Amino acid sequence: MSKNCPCTDNNMNLDEYYKNPVIDSWTYVAMGMDKLKEHDRGSYDRIKESQELLFSEQEEIMAYVKENSARLGWDWPEVSRHIEQFLQKFPLALRRNVAWDDFSFIFLYLLTKIIRPRVIIETGSNIGFSSSFIALAVKENNNNCKFYTIDPYLEYEWKAMSFYEHSQARKQKINYSKVIGRCAPLAIVPADLKEHIILKSGYSRDVLPGLLKENEIVDIFFHDSDHGYRNMVWECASALPQVSPGGYVLVHDINLNVAFKKMFGDAGGVEIKEHLGVFRKNDEKLTIDGQWSYPESNSSLNDLEYKNQKTELESSPKNMVIQLGGVCDLNCVFCSGRKNKEGLTYDEFYRNLEGKITRYLAQAEKIIFKSCGNFFKAAEMQRMLNWHINCIELNFPLIEKVYYTNGFDLTEQAIDFIIHPGGICGREYPVKSTVNILLYASNSKMYKTLTRSEDFNVILKRVQQLIRTREDKNRFKIVFTFFATTLNIEDLPEFVRLASSLGADKVDCLYSYIYVPGQKYLSCFFKQKMTNEILEKTDNLATRLGLEVALPPKFGQKSYPNGSVCCKPWDQITINAAGDVLACDSGITCDENLQKKPFMEAWNSPYYQNLRKEVARGSGCFNYCFSANPACVNDFRAHVFCQESKKPEINILWADNF
Repeated sequence: MSKNCPCTDNNMNLDEYYKNPVIDSWTYVAMGMDKLKEHDRGSYDRIKESQELLFSEQEEIMAYVKENSARLGWDWPEVSRHIEQFLQKFPLALRRNVAWDDFSFIFLYLLTKIIRPRVIIETGSNIGFSSSFIALAVKENNNNCKFYTIDPYLEYEWKAMSFYEHSQARKQKINYSKVIGRCAPLAIVPADLKEHIILKSGYSRDVLPGLLKENEIVDIFFHDSDHGYRNMVWECASALPQVSPGGYVLVHDINLNVAFKKMFGDAGGVEIKEHLGVFRKNDEKLTIDGQWSYPESNSSLNDLEYKNQKTELESSPKNMVIQLGGVCDLNCVFCSGRKNKEGLTYDEFYRNLEGKITRYLAQAEKIIFKSCGNFFKAAEMQRMLNWHINCIELNFPLIEKVYYTNGFDLTEQAIDFIIHPGGICGREYPVKSTVNILLYASNSKMYKTLTRSEDFNVILKRVQQLIRTREDKNRFKIVFTFFATTLNIEDLPEFVRLASSLGADKVDCLYSYIYVPGQKYLSCFFKQKMTNEILEKTDNLATRLGLEVALPPKFGQKSYPNGSVCCKPWDQITINAAGDVLACDSGITCDENLQKKPFMEAWNSPYYQNLRKEVARGSGCFNYCFSANPACVNDFRAHVFCQESKKPEINILWADNF
């Protein structure tokens, strides 16, 4: 443990915990307040004076504890006696804001006192706030209870921890002399309580299986480690079979996702405010499916099923596309004009679908976030931060995340969110991300022609800031997207020059689709010779600049690469925040909704099975997909977006060109 952190010294005088606490609420009197009155009257009077100032808060918390004790089936006279005993040792901790922000810690002490467990396993001790309350009860029970806590023994920078901001915001005075430098796990636990804790160094995924083998019966299992959905489910699923009849599973920070509700909501789980979930095991047959595939094994199976052209899949998609709504600041001439349903926001997605799709996000290779407008909306940033950090980065940081943005929303907050996805306690994770910037033009004049916006230079400055801020080009890619129309195709070489000068990693050039008759002559189909010349010029320029460029197929070539069976029906799904499953990248719903059925049932629905059969035969949408069948670039129908499969009648519907 760090020598810079006095509170880690097991030999320090315990008087320091009431004379000089880290924060007021963590005033610990090992001998008890009654004895302190005789031993040190001055300190006793000071603490009692502070306690009297908390009288109204203590009454409020007592009422809250009484209400929830009834929900948990606890005997109130017994609970009252335990609270009196607790206040002897932690006289200032029964208040609205304990330690960081969580007065539900008192339930950990009460539960341990009431059921007198023989084995407790806690995952994630951090510096030991919750561990202290449990350890106090273990000490007072004096029944040889084995209390294990698992923590990776990362030495935290106090200043990097939200301990500072939480405590300051709640007007608790921090004793900075005790929180300098680094602090290791259990750093704040008083020495006499630390003796009752068995610290297992490591991550729960490595330590928990062995610990469960050592202890066939667990009376209390307390999840308080990384609060990603996957990890919460895996830990609880692993421990539940060994939780004793009448034993408890506790889950901390249940507000961060819906894992506790999904696991225990229908089985009697009780939510103590937004922080603590309490579940008593009465049904020995209750199990949780926590054995999820990892991306590598799921991808291997997916590749095999694609190779064999299976129509009903065991694997889940390698690419998960989340299509969200949003306000768009542009009015692009090539826009589809389709409006997303109201409420298709990040918050809607989080609340409605997290429990349904998190497992499949965890098994994917790539998670793609798209929006019809500004993805990083300021009003939703905090929810995105909570979900993204605690559900995405903590669980599977090596899965690539791709964000599509028109650049308007690349604020400083959004840039920091993308580049520095800080986890709990200020830890960061080596994430792999790509930001795809829909820029369309190399200059403000052309940009205004395409988008009716004069903010090109504003967006460019934000993009430059994003690129300057990134630290690892290997793990964080910048892609510029160009939708080619008859208006801007000649600007493509300059667009590539701009991307190269700014430090982008790639340029994606796509043909703009025709969504409505008025957009018809925007299609490069009507300027084939010029388009081919520009594509050739761009390809040569990109080679000289050393910039990766993905270009669409040229028109009228003698031969094209052999078309391949499009893999998207096997490896990609697109979902909007309402739960609608969308066909490919088109945005057309296929009449499947995840709020109405399980994920795999929608993934293997008649629609998808028929689509896979059709694509495997080289029919249907294969005939009009530039990626799968480059030769279709010469078919006008491939450039027109239709709500249904392309039909021969389209040449009649658009006949004024022929």
